[in-house]
Amino acid sequence: MSKSNLKEVKEKLLAERELLIEKLKGNDLSIDDAETPDPVDLAVRNYSKNVMLAVSENESKQLTLIDEALMRIEDDEYGTCQNCENDINPKRLAAIPWARYCLDCQELLEKGLLDED
Repeated sequence: MSKSNLKEVKEKLLAERELLIEKLKGNDLSIDDAETPDPVDLAVRNYSKNVMLAVSENESKQLTLIDEALMRIEDDEYGTCQNCENDINPKRLAAIPWARYCLDCQELLEKGLLDED
């Protein structure tokens, strides 16, 4: 991958990283129980809190994947599958710049046939 392409990828990853950090900062998971809510209100609040928590976990995981991709760029390992060490398809990297695996290895991972590092 050329230096200019890597620079573009790095900028894209950094922009996505900043977006995720802002989202995570904005998630307020506290519940104000100053007054006793009616059971339906309490259930809705708890459900909303659980949904926000799940979203936060997904965003945190994506943030980790982005950080790992940035490290791979710095280590000149970006674009190489972390399992088979073949090149990852450029179209895949354009769609998912933090991709760690080629399509074949990603499929193995999703089927549970590959251990995630």
